[in-house]
Amino acid sequence: MRTALEFITFALTHAKRGSVPAGAKLPIEPDEVGSEPWEYLYGTTGHRVTNALLNERYENFYRNKGWTREAFDMVTGSWPTLSRKATDCQGLLDSFLGTDVTANYCYTAWCTEKGNIADVDRPYELGEALFYRNSEGRMSHVGFVCGFLDGEPLTVEARGIRYGVVVTKFSDRVWTHRGLVTAKLSYEKEYRDEQILLEVKRPMIQGECILNLQKALNALGYYCGFPDGKCGRITMGGVREFALRHAAAVPEGAEVRSA
Repeated sequence: MRTALEFITFALTHAKRGSVPAGAKLPIEPDEVGSEPWEYLYGTTGHRVTNALLNERYENFYRNKGWTREAFDMVTGSWPTLSRKATDCQGLLDSFLGTDVTANYCYTAWCTEKGNIADVDRPYELGEALFYRNSEGRMSHVGFVCGFLDGEPLTVEARGIRYGVVVTKFSDRVWTHRGLVTAKLSYEKEYRDEQILLEVKRPMIQGECILNLQKALNALGYYCGFPDGKCGRITMGGVREFALRHAAAVPEGAEVRSA
C-alpha cells in the first residue's frame, strides 16, 4: 500500500508554488513544490490538456453549469501551455492511485476515523482528507492535509478552474468533514527527510511520550513535524521555540540541546 507521505509529496509537485503561504512547514523542500503545476478541469485525473479535451469538457459539463464559451475560453486560455495537465479534486488522489471515483465515494468507502470536523477530536495527520458536504448531503469537494503553518493545517487541493492545484490555509476554506483514507493509503509515522533526522549524534529518543509531546506542541503552534514518536531535529526545534517563548520558566544560563 502506498503511504500518505508519498501521496502528499506527489500532490505538492503539482501545486502552484506561489500559492504556498510564507512560513509553511511542508514535508518536501520549497523548490520541489510546483515542479509540474496542474490546472483544474472537472472530470479529469491528470489528463493532458488539449483543445479536444477542453471542447469536450465545455460541451458536456461547463456549459450545463452556466458557463459561456467566452468565459470558459478566457479562463483556460490563460493557462501557460496546452501541454499542461489538469485534474479535479478527487482526481488528484485518483491520478496517484490509478483509480477513478468521486469525493463522496472516497469519504464513504475509503475513509475511517471520519466525521464532522467539530466531532472528530484528534490531531490532523499528513495526508488526511478534508471534505465539503453540499446541501444534498454529498461530499462534493476534497483536499488533503499537506503541512502546517503555526499549528494550522495546510491543504493541497485542486480548487477550481480559476485556481488549479494550490495550497490553502484551513481557516480560509469551508471544510465540513474529515477522515483518514486508510483503504488506500498507509499513515506510517515517517518523514521524507528521515535521513536528516538520523544525523543526530546519539540514538534518537523514541516512544509514546515523544509522540504525545509532538502532538501537544503542534496543537499549541510549536511545529514538531509529523508526529512519529522520534525526537529528531524538527521535534527539538519545536521544543526550542516553546522554551524561548516561555523563557521566564527556563533557568538563566540553561540551554536546550538536541538529542
